[in-house]
Parts: sequence; structure tokens; C-alpha cells
Amino acid sequence: MMPSLTSWYRLRKRGRWRRRGRREKTALRRLDLALRNPSKTAPPLTTVPSIEQIAYDLRRLDQQRRSPTVAQSDRWLAAVKHAYDQRLTLACAALGITEHLHALEGMDRDLERLRVESELRVSGIRVSND
Repeated sequence: MMPSLTSWYRLRKRGRWRRRGRREKTALRRLDLALRNPSKTAPPLTTVPSIEQIAYDLRRLDQQRRSPTVAQSDRWLAAVKHAYDQRLTLACAALGITEHLHALEGMDRDLERLRVESELRVSGIRVSND
């Protein structure tokens, strides 16, 4: 937010404009440094969540998937199922279980989802709150 001309004059008269300018220059220098060397300042963009976090997400999404309020909206149910399938895929990748969820559709995907859930249960991952 830029000050108006009269307030700029008052700020400059008091010396605040120069201090504000220094702060902005410092912030711009830091931004420039971050853009030039992203590996030094930013964490990696593709961080894989831990298996505990994936299991927690699976239980939470399973609960939402079975919720009657989610079942009322087709779009919401599709979004929750998609997120659930993504977490199943992450869990399978972390444990070395083969899955074909994204290659299938309809009833075949539902059956593959059940197979993957049972494989995860055998591996010791609790995917539902039941």
C-alpha cells in the first residue's frame, strides 16, 4: 500500500520513509536470493508423508466416505474417493504392495480397492475405524 503524496512528504520529513525503504530493499534482496538459490532456502516440494500420517488419512477419509452427508453429493463423494485412492496408492508404494487403482474404473476399481485394503490390513495398517 503506497502512501499518498501528502503522507509521503510527512513520512520523508520524519525519516520514516527511508527506514521503510531499507526494510523493503532487505526483503527484496532476500526474495532475490531465495529465487536464485531455491535449494538453500526452500524445503523439497515433493515430501512423502510418513506411513503413520497416511494411515491416519486413510481412516479419516474412510469415515468421510461412509458418512451419509457425503453420500448425498456425487461430487463430494467422488472427491473423497479420489483422495482415498491416492492415499491407498501412497501406502502401497511405501510398503511395496502392487496396486492398479488408477488404471481401473467402476466396479473393477471398487474390487481393487477392497483387495488393496485387505493387503494393507495384512501388513498391519488399519485403514478403517471399525
